[in-house]
Amino acid sequence: MQHQEQEKKDQAFFNDQKEKITIYLKYNIPDFNTVTFTNEEFNPIGISIDGYINNDKNLSFTAGKDVKIFSCSDELDKMFKEPRKNYDEIIEKEETSLEIPREKIRSIDEILSELKSYEDQIITRNKI
Repeated sequence: MQHQEQEKKDQAFFNDQKEKITIYLKYNIPDFNTVTFTNEEFNPIGISIDGYINNDKNLSFTAGKDVKIFSCSDELDKMFKEPRKNYDEIIEKEETSLEIPREKIRSIDEILSELKSYEDQIITRNKI
């Protein structure tokens, strides 16, 4: 039972890492279309996930945890736009570009007062 639980945790971890790799590749490679993952494993220095892009095994890579370590074939290396952004920089940029101005926080009394005002307007309109 514990073995199955650990396998589920490991698979969730690797799925998260694959998503990060995909984001990294999409952002840094203008001609990126698809990614195929071929191997994932825990090793003495952490993890490694292997794969290739655009259905071309010559465009291969190996990535470590959170894409902190990334090595690739010469062919794939030539496809990267410069300067490359690491995963953390990409996420930071996305988060700051997606920030939406938030409404000011209102108290319950302010909300109830506003609702009472709307109610009064409706009652007044219906009396006419």
